[in-house]
Amino acid sequence: MVRIPIAIVGAGGMGGRHLRALGALYESGMANVELVAVCDLREDNANHLADLAEQMLGSRPQVFTSMETMQKQRPDIEAVDITTDSGSHHKVAEIAFELGYNVLCEKPLSLTVRGCNRVIEAWKKSGKVLSVGEQERRDPMCRLNKALIDAGVIGKPYAFLLGSASGGSDIIIWPWRHYKNIGGIFVDAGVHAVDQIMYYMGDIEEVFAVSKVWEPKRYKGERIGVANFYDHWAKEVPDEIDADAEDMVISTLKFKSGAVGQWTSFYAAHGEPMRYGMIYGSKGSMEPAKQRRGDPLTVTIDGVGKISGDEVLELVPDFHLDELPARLFGSDRIGSYAGRVPFEDADRFLVALEYYELGQCIADGTTPEVDAYVGRKDLAVCNAALESSVLGRPVTIEEIENEQTAEYEASINAHWKI
Repeated sequence: MVRIPIAIVGAGGMGGRHLRALGALYESGMANVELVAVCDLREDNANHLADLAEQMLGSRPQVFTSMETMQKQRPDIEAVDITTDSGSHHKVAEIAFELGYNVLCEKPLSLTVRGCNRVIEAWKKSGKVLSVGEQERRDPMCRLNKALIDAGVIGKPYAFLLGSASGGSDIIIWPWRHYKNIGGIFVDAGVHAVDQIMYYMGDIEEVFAVSKVWEPKRYKGERIGVANFYDHWAKEVPDEIDADAEDMVISTLKFKSGAVGQWTSFYAAHGEPMRYGMIYGSKGSMEPAKQRRGDPLTVTIDGVGKISGDEVLELVPDFHLDELPARLFGSDRIGSYAGRVPFEDADRFLVALEYYELGQCIADGTTPEVDAYVGRKDLAVCNAALESSVLGRPVTIEEIENEQTAEYEASINAHWKI
């Protein structure tokens, strides 16, 4: 199989997570991309990731501190994987397209719709591939959730209730996730939630929400980030920070289908943490399986009762995973992988699927499952909630995507001079 030369741009914790994904893709025997370079403004970060790559992949990628230099010295590189902090995604993506690269960009595509639109303009001019990193829908359990909904197992979807509460006053993963103009935990994590909501339920057309900043002071906790992905930089996390990004958003969602959703995102919750998800339809309900955990999902059908685990597969006899996810997760029909595939492996397997799709799209001229427009809409829903809280009224997604109202986004656009 021909391997397309690629580079990782952004050699922090997320870059390391993506490197692990490349390792999984190499191990699968289906690798269609090859890491040949690492680029980061901090040379020490780039060297750290290059050293890890040598251990994991068997060869050391070349190190650069600018994409311009990389493009001159390694003109063979066809694509870049952008894993910088969220606020800079649009800026790095624009430069990448100007340099002639295909792009896999971690979510969100930008912190504002204006930033997304600038990336879309650059992408269109380039004629290259743009894939947005929304890997969670690729989880076998999420594919199964979707298959059951599409098969009408719970009937016509009426409502999606989704919520989580945790965090207290801890710094969550990294300080920039608490700074409105360069990150923000609601947007950074929220685009994942929105992508799944609309994957299952269809497009959202209107949002009414209230948001708060409950913890303007955040403190370094005992653990940094997800698993051990960010431990290398733990000493760089300050003991306390001043936070200005919203840590609680409660939203009512109106779908184009007529369905309604309630979404609670609460990252300042002290005491007992909480997480829930439930989809209700005209024939029953579904407690959808959570991504990267592998726990079995449960459907409750009127007149039938609860069905869970492998028994759910009998409701969708035509459900099968594609070859690569089947190789990675061990089967093309999975009712659960809890206890068999740990979180860290599930995490890297899902990003490996994004890498593989990128290679396919470059080779075949096809469109990624999560393209620029899907990525923009995921962000638009999050920012519609924040805009609604500022304006005190429901906000349509069309208003946000067309920049008819952007009071919440104004300071972010000013920060990035866009």
